[in-house]
Amino acid sequence: MNHKTAPVELRERLAVPESEIADILQHCVSDPSIREASLLSTCNRVEMTVVTHDPDAAIAAVHTWFANKAGMDIELVSEHLYSHTAEEAIRHLFAVASGLDSLVLGEPQILGQVKSSYEHALSAGTAGHVLHRLFQSTFAAAKRARSETNIGRQSVNISSCAVELARHIFGDLAGKTVLLMGAGEMAELAARHLRANGCSDILVANRTLKRAEALAVEFEGHALSMEQLPDYLDAADIVLSSTGASTFVLLPDVVAAAMKKRRNRPMFLVDIAVPRDIDPRIAEIDDVYLYDIDDLQQVVQGNVEQRQEEAELARKILEEEELAFLVWLKSLETVPMIRSIQQQMEQQRAEEVEKALRYMKDFEPEQLQAVERFSKALMKRYMHPTLRTLKTLPDDIEGDLLMGAATRLFDLDLPQSRHLHSVPATKGKNEQSSG
Repeated sequence: MNHKTAPVELRERLAVPESEIADILQHCVSDPSIREASLLSTCNRVEMTVVTHDPDAAIAAVHTWFANKAGMDIELVSEHLYSHTAEEAIRHLFAVASGLDSLVLGEPQILGQVKSSYEHALSAGTAGHVLHRLFQSTFAAAKRARSETNIGRQSVNISSCAVELARHIFGDLAGKTVLLMGAGEMAELAARHLRANGCSDILVANRTLKRAEALAVEFEGHALSMEQLPDYLDAADIVLSSTGASTFVLLPDVVAAAMKKRRNRPMFLVDIAVPRDIDPRIAEIDDVYLYDIDDLQQVVQGNVEQRQEEAELARKILEEEELAFLVWLKSLETVPMIRSIQQQMEQQRAEEVEKALRYMKDFEPEQLQAVERFSKALMKRYMHPTLRTLKTLPDDIEGDLLMGAATRLFDLDLPQSRHLHSVPATKGKNEQSSG
């Protein structure tokens, strides 16, 4: 699910802390239908990418995980979910990593988040041969899209959108005091945008005071512990929250007390965390303007049109990279067949050489080695056109026919091949195009 198919109230129930990812992935691959798995969890999306030989079973397994994680019936969750298989799965992951499926078109942070999802799968031991190649292709595709088009240069990020919203509330931001809850990358980006727009005083509250101090020093601000938050909240005109907390950090009674001290001066709060940091009931307090990450879509839509042309150029680049990966993926289907043919031919060659050796009792060792080399060279030359054709089969009906013919001609008994599927869950009625 993502910001297009599910509201923040549901996405926050499915947000996965980094400390839980390894256990979830290992549980995922314990299902007999799933061979490899990765999990991407951000404020705007929760997606699993899996390698499976049984897509229906894999979809059902991941579908169940989503429902259990949300603590809801499958029927209620499924309408917010989407799934992509084979080529569509590759296309979707490429688009996600390139920022083409983001709330903010072209935003750069998502590529780092996709890389982290791959690293978590590696650490958990759930990324194998297929996912390794898929993610390397994904990173290469995203790099080309960003370097060969202006999609990244023209993008804005969530933090800059929050600043634009603040300008709608206050007009001029000069002299306004900002309180940042959380001291991560999003908070740092917000601080840069706010300072550039005239905000003079920046307060940084964080669970780890040392990190708050480091960010505060960078922007000539003041660091706070979370325990000090109620004492300084009334000084804040703008509050931007992006912590990694699993429960609300800011509650109505604390904000109500701060607003009494502010004497009707408005307070603007933006909660870009998922799960949310700020209790939504706070919006009911007079002179408080609370926005969450879904509200930022209104700001984002105003900037989309000018980046659509660059997005189309980026998609063409992704199509080229997708085709290259598909060629490699298709080649995996012929590997067992080629290996079986080679083993079969080698066995038959060895048997015929053994028969021939009965009539070569007077041959010297060098002569016997020459016979061995000759038989191998003859077999290799004879089989080369066949194996070369199997390695480069077209991905269409012709390719399937040739594989079927080879299976019958060589009397092969092959296991079912594996296929790649991105499987957040079964397709829901609210699915929107992901690019």
